[in-house]
Amino acid sequence: MKRIALVLTVVVAAALLRCAPPAIAQAREPYRPLVNGEMAQQGLWETWAAEFNAMTGRQKAEAIRRHMKMCLESFEMTDEQRALVRGFIAKHVTDEAYAETDPEKRQALQFAIGQDAARAEVVLGRELYARVFFAKPPIAVLIAVKNDPAFK
Repeated sequence: MKRIALVLTVVVAAALLRCAPPAIAQAREPYRPLVNGEMAQQGLWETWAAEFNAMTGRQKAEAIRRHMKMCLESFEMTDEQRALVRGFIAKHVTDEAYAETDPEKRQALQFAIGQDAARAEVVLGRELYARVFFAKPPIAVLIAVKNDPAFK
């Protein structure tokens, strides 16, 4: 009797996991954002660029915020590293920064970002720095932000 109950429990659990919504299935997979070269190798770069370029500045900033927050949740970091990433998000990943079209203002923004990014590379190390700052949010994140009524 106990054996039958155990088998039934395993069968029900397997059925529930098989029918689990995609968000639950994705939560089990590690977050692995790709850098431009990796996207190009997988044939994703042009699609990603088209989706990103079709977004508003506010949507772009939100997609980058979500990417960086997923990095905070997924990658092992010290308290100092986490604080640095959170500070960078607050200071540089703003709707205004991603909506700016004036070339001189964009250059000034990029200069400020570059100074903070240089410190970030030292604190995070090359590999973690690349995953947080150079990797891009997956296309699914871009689509989720574009479809989010709060960012239309």
